[in-house]
Amino acid sequence: MKKLVLVGLLMLQGCATVVPTQFYSLESKQSPPTPLQKGGLFADKKPLIGVAQISLPSALERKQIVTRDPNGALNLEEQHQWAALLKQNMTEVLAKNLATQQPAFWFKAYPWSLLGMVDYRLVIDVTQLDIVLGNAIHFSVDWTILNEKTHAVLQHGTIDLSQPLADEHYATAVTGLNQLLAQLSVKLNAEFSF
Repeated sequence: MKKLVLVGLLMLQGCATVVPTQFYSLESKQSPPTPLQKGGLFADKKPLIGVAQISLPSALERKQIVTRDPNGALNLEEQHQWAALLKQNMTEVLAKNLATQQPAFWFKAYPWSLLGMVDYRLVIDVTQLDIVLGNAIHFSVDWTILNEKTHAVLQHGTIDLSQPLADEHYATAVTGLNQLLAQLSVKLNAEFSF
């Protein structure tokens, strides 16, 4: 009997395969201009916009990539995770995208304390980020531009975007989210009027 149990355990161990965890990161496809420095100050005195850390719905603040099934249930996949905090990664990518599209300003992702005071603050609240593998990503944000010195709201708006997903691969979803962040920066650039 002991031999049968031992053989059974060995067979189960041989059948179990460990699937390695894959890590994903969002990336800007554009290179932002590099500020020239002279004596610790920007040589070009363009206004500096600090991109505050993007806020996400609490269900998305985790290392696993969160998707929705067609019935609306949330799925967390241990084998597909973000390499860094999603909200910080999104903030950095958005700042780089904006810097390439809006040459009248310098953009710095949070934290910007090493640069001193910023002139304006861009606040992004993600109100919806639903990834339905094999279907689409639905992405909505509320955005606000504040004067950093007076804290006055200069502009405010909402942007709704979606990106179709051709298959059910997580890499496709990450590419789709990169494309949505690029579209968001284009839309924001078109809205800036201060």
